[in-house]
Amino acid sequence: MTHKVLLVDDDKEFRTVAALVLESAGYLVIEAMDGLSALEALQTIKPDVIISDLHMPLMDGRLFCKRVRENEEMASIPFVILSAYIESDGSNTLSDTPADYCFSKQSSFAALLPELEHIIAKADSVAAQSRQSGTTNR
Repeated sequence: MTHKVLLVDDDKEFRTVAALVLESAGYLVIEAMDGLSALEALQTIKPDVIISDLHMPLMDGRLFCKRVRENEEMASIPFVILSAYIESDGSNTLSDTPADYCFSKQSSFAALLPELEHIIAKADSVAAQSRQSGTTNR
């Protein structure tokens, strides 16, 4: 099964490179340039994970994440902040955002891909358990 990634970043060059890396790893990538256009995309697609920049025009990553978490149908989608404002060692992890994970843009994609696989596998496991028990958990 091909997993879908919603990639949200106002830097077109970064989005292009990130999308190429993700697609070469087997992911289907849907791109958006800010939180507002990403919310519009979420009306028609349900990604397996959202990867978002933090600082963007129109709607930044914090507000976008908050809007996703407020929507019952989208709240369980794993949300990853990928930002230049996070150190490569993970410090400054943005405790004020409801994102599930925070990574630095300075991290190599080679290091991020296994993390992404783990994030999606964990979400798939939670979803399967929820279906078995008849509940919806985040």
